Amino acid sequence: MFFNLTLFLTASLLMVACGSVFERFKLPQAAVVIFVGVLLGPTGVEVIQLGDLEHTLSEFAVIIMLFSAGYNIQWSHFTAAIKPGIGVGLSGIVTSLVAGFTAAYFLSKDIDEALYVGIALSATSIGLSVALMSHASVLESRVGQILLAAAIVDDILVLYLLSATHASLMSDGGLGIILFSLLMSLLVLSGLVAILWLSNRLLVRSSAVWLKSYRRTTAIVMALLSAGVTARFGLSPVVGGFVAGAGASSFKTQYATGGNENSNADGVFFVGISRFLAPLFFLAIGLQITEISMEDDSLVRYALMVIAAAVVGKLLAPWVTTAILTVRERWLLGVALLPRAEVALVVASVGLQQGHLSHHAMIALVLMTLTTAIIASMVIPLLATRADSMGNH
Repeated sequence: MFFNLTLFLTASLLMVACGSVFERFKLPQAAVVIFVGVLLGPTGVEVIQLGDLEHTLSEFAVIIMLFSAGYNIQWSHFTAAIKPGIGVGLSGIVTSLVAGFTAAYFLSKDIDEALYVGIALSATSIGLSVALMSHASVLESRVGQILLAAAIVDDILVLYLLSATHASLMSDGGLGIILFSLLMSLLVLSGLVAILWLSNRLLVRSSAVWLKSYRRTTAIVMALLSAGVTARFGLSPVVGGFVAGAGASSFKTQYATGGNENSNADGVFFVGISRFLAPLFFLAIGLQITEISMEDDSLVRYALMVIAAAVVGKLLAPWVTTAILTVRERWLLGVALLPRAEVALVVASVGLQQGHLSHHAMIALVLMTLTTAIIASMVIPLLATRADSMGNH
């Protein structure tokens, strides 16, 4: 176990060290790291396994990445992006659900399986999407803020869809369970926001706030605690990390050393930490892909259909905002919504455990998560480079 962890950390550090090389040759770091994970994992030479400790480290990395995204949020941009973000999020869920259900039912003729495939395709990996946009330096743009809002909508509503489907297939009291889950999630998020607001108020009034080490350590601890709370109540832990960062960002200018001129010092620090930790998360994505045999023609057809549905479903979503985004921004947003990663794999594993998802469907969803992650990690930097003057207003 120690040797496996050492290899995992060493591979991650090597990817960090090669960052300048990737930039020099215009290589998308995320895509390269995911490929390395696939090569080193069960699908390749199987040198590294994604054990509990490695998985925990990758979750820590993505929580800090989302905390950094929340901390550096520009509230004026994000507030303006909430309405279109909700529209894009809902549109992406509907188009992906329909496309995924149609593709799976066409091949399997199983309504239960088609429902789970559709729900899995409805998700957006907020962790991977935000990380990719951050690496491309477009997270703070208009399209980046819309992505944040849309990804949060996706993350929450897909979990409700999963709960609804499970409840309707497993019991007669599904509606009550769904409503209770909705109420509990709203209460948890509201309570978490209130606690974070109070904690930040107390921090601002404390004399220790002028100590950088104390301030930054406290912020990270609050992010981890928030992630634990959201995970405990069935939401993604990255939502807790993002909420903690967003809460801290509303007070950062009040305690920044030296006034507004250095008000982004902590933000720059957290961005640096998140970029250092990012390879842990991207490497884990590749390591999650288990050994796959592509000799079965029916499996190949199933995987190709699911991948096509996954791509089409999210690429269509941004076109509901025609009056707000440019054509290039809509393509960038659609590609940024492609990664499914951990949320889709959670839905797939639940469906498989409950007997509603076949082995073929599970493998197809695993291949879909890998393919969409690689497409996004390769295309986002290209679109971002061509659109470096877009939407920062």
